[in-house]
Amino acid sequence: MRKNMYLIAGGRGGDNTEFLKKAFRECGRENPSVAYIGTASGERFRFFREFTVPMLKEAGAGDVKLVKLLGSSAGSARARSLLIRSDMIYISGGEVEDGMIGIPRDVRVLLRELYEMGKVFASVSAGTIMLGIGWPHWDDEDNEPEKAVLFDCLGFAPTIFDTHCEGEDWVELRKAVSLSPEGFTGYGIPTGGQVVVFPDGSLHPTIPLDAYTNQKGKAVYAGKYDPDGRI
Repeated sequence: MRKNMYLIAGGRGGDNTEFLKKAFRECGRENPSVAYIGTASGERFRFFREFTVPMLKEAGAGDVKLVKLLGSSAGSARARSLLIRSDMIYISGGEVEDGMIGIPRDVRVLLRELYEMGKVFASVSAGTIMLGIGWPHWDDEDNEPEKAVLFDCLGFAPTIFDTHCEGEDWVELRKAVSLSPEGFTGYGIPTGGQVVVFPDGSLHPTIPLDAYTNQKGKAVYAGKYDPDGRI
């Protein structure tokens, strides 16, 4: 019963309207409702109201609601109700680790259940990373960059993504891949790119991805990944 997931790299520039229209069509109804998870960006209401809501509505969304998971006004029962009733769940950009810490364990379980039952998911930037398997954490990245560990993300996509960091040579993605099992491959989605993840876990990007594979504990560049033949 799974449906396609619609993952956006984000970054400066680019128009995601047509891609989001495809995501909304996946919902199977006109003007689908959207539950917005903004834990990665601190649930900034002004940004949500002035940028996210207009962007989603331009692409065809109906009602767009912020799912409150942070702070004293957060309520798990109301959040669960919004997530269950929505046609789509959209996960914001921001900081990956903050985003995952902000989602309570029971809500994570619910999100997995909804995904398996056919809820449509879409995401941007950090939200896209959160839909993958994991991400690196450092206690002291500046002074001890080698001492990183992987923490779990939602794991709906069977890989690790990074987004719009091609200018930094995908440093965090490479670290994440190096901490993964031998032969594991992770993918960088360049600025302006998008990926549709099919229910079987296969990736269908709108532009070629940068692939890195773990070989003997090191992330080795594996070339451009483009199964649909643009390169």
